[in-house]
Amino acid sequence: MTDLATRLAEDIVFILVQPQHPGNVGATARAMKNMGLRRLVVVDPAPSFDLERARWMAPGAGMVLDQMRVVATLDEAVEGIHRLVATTARHRKFAQPVYEPAPLARQWIASEPGTVTGILFGREDMGLSREHTLRAESLLRIATDHHASLNLAQAVLLTAHHFFETARAHGHEAEGRIVGGSRKARSTRSLQKGAEVPLADITRLEPAVVELVAMLNRVGFDKGSNMEKVGVMVREGLQRSSLTVKQVSAIRGMVRRVEYALDHPDIDWRASKKQNALRAAVKGSDAPSGGDADQD
Repeated sequence: MTDLATRLAEDIVFILVQPQHPGNVGATARAMKNMGLRRLVVVDPAPSFDLERARWMAPGAGMVLDQMRVVATLDEAVEGIHRLVATTARHRKFAQPVYEPAPLARQWIASEPGTVTGILFGREDMGLSREHTLRAESLLRIATDHHASLNLAQAVLLTAHHFFETARAHGHEAEGRIVGGSRKARSTRSLQKGAEVPLADITRLEPAVVELVAMLNRVGFDKGSNMEKVGVMVREGLQRSSLTVKQVSAIRGMVRRVEYALDHPDIDWRASKKQNALRAAVKGSDAPSGGDADQD
């Protein structure tokens, strides 16, 4: 495990205060596992809390639930935590700073490794109490358009994703993803940072310009148009588009296909090969036989 992977797994703790629905706990565990987070604490869950029902919403994330701590009080939950942040959509009257997830994640990545940040999430129907909020040194608010209330697990996922993406921006690489299937789990490609295909330089763009202008000439675009100006416009458009080598190759392939279509006007491109072959055979049978001409 890399240093950043270790920090995601060990230096962030999500704390659910009095969750009412086990499904949200399971969905929280799944969201955390998706983003490389591992430490989950549940404070004073509802009496009907059923761990097995939580597992229904946490496929592939059983490890997070197995390691989850269930405690009675917030005092127990914050043991070993150095910085506590409370999520809330309400406007509070006290002087606690308010952060959105991205700036909070940047502060976390800049902190000393081993500095543990705890994020408090309140119960689904009421959020965090005033007492719980005041225990935190700062507040976390997720920007929304109008309706501020978020599902608990959705709020967890959005927050966890910002921590994960911040770690990626600082060099953390996502490992091969495990995808559940009906038969067995399988790995997909690792996520890659940055573009894999280089941008096309002028030497690769210019042939595409020439071919596009030639095709326009072929269909009569030059009549009434200054083709030098057309070439400048095409060149400007391609150069400003930051096209990759692969994209330029695709454009040139499209032009060649159009040129081929112009060279074969009898082909119905919407028809199948079989239909076109039949059409050509019928047309051939209608042609003159090529026998001797009538003589006077």
